[in-house]
Amino acid sequence: MPRLPLILALLTLSAALAQPAPVPTPTDLARERELTLRALSSDYGPVALDAQLLVGRLPPRPLGPLPVPPGGRLLGSVLRESRTPDAPSSQSVFYDSPAAPAQVRTALSTALAALGWTRFPGNPGPFGGGGFQAAEPPEYLAYYRLAQLVSLNAQVGRVGAVTRVTLSVTTDRNLREQLGFRERMGGEPQSNLPALRPPAGTTVQPSGTGGGGGSWSSFASVQSPLDLTGLLDTYGIQLKAAGWTLLNRSVTGKTVTSLWSFADRDRNELTGVLTVRENAPGQYSAQLASLAFRN
Repeated sequence: MPRLPLILALLTLSAALAQPAPVPTPTDLARERELTLRALSSDYGPVALDAQLLVGRLPPRPLGPLPVPPGGRLLGSVLRESRTPDAPSSQSVFYDSPAAPAQVRTALSTALAALGWTRFPGNPGPFGGGGFQAAEPPEYLAYYRLAQLVSLNAQVGRVGAVTRVTLSVTTDRNLREQLGFRERMGGEPQSNLPALRPPAGTTVQPSGTGGGGGSWSSFASVQSPLDLTGLLDTYGIQLKAAGWTLLNRSVTGKTVTSLWSFADRDRNELTGVLTVRENAPGQYSAQLASLAFRN
């Protein structure tokens, strides 16, 4: 649910910036809640959804049995109930845990299996985890219950001193077809981009990875003490270690582009492009792409 983290972040920021201001009235809080619920109900366009925010509470009628992460502190739940038969309903539950992400992931995997969930085949992460990576990228789990036609996605990531855990359960009337497709295709499509780790002292916020048919792209916002060419050189070292060969490099204004060649798992020769643009001192936009030219 792409808008949910943004909405929660905006609400948190709003509260922090409003400290010197008068205490919100009950009317203000009611209007804020109304706006939040409207935003949570709008991600699917014309599909009619009823949203509920349950602060500090689990769903009263869960779509499936849910585990509790080690030492988990329940923040609350977001419920979305579809009024359209063809559209999915979903429930997301949010926890904070003091345990390390790897420990949380292991505990959740064990608990989900004991609760009757089956792991989806293939890599549960986004397209095999290629492209730009954050310093501590989130970990993913993907499970399903075929009898109830529901799927579960868990995201586990470290933020400061806590591990944030999101458990999202969604009704999926096409689950059998999805499983059949994954079986025929051997799981989710896998990116041919190598994972690029952030240089020392650099903060990377990945903003998307996607593609197919041999052509993939990864995008990120970067904050770094390195200059433009230094940042591109550091990522270039990682590309060379992954088997990429530098063909050309050009500088246009505040944008540096490097052209590469590499072979994928099937030994197809592909072209790679790494582009870094300086938006302000120490702030960059970056794109890594692979290009497959088919005859």
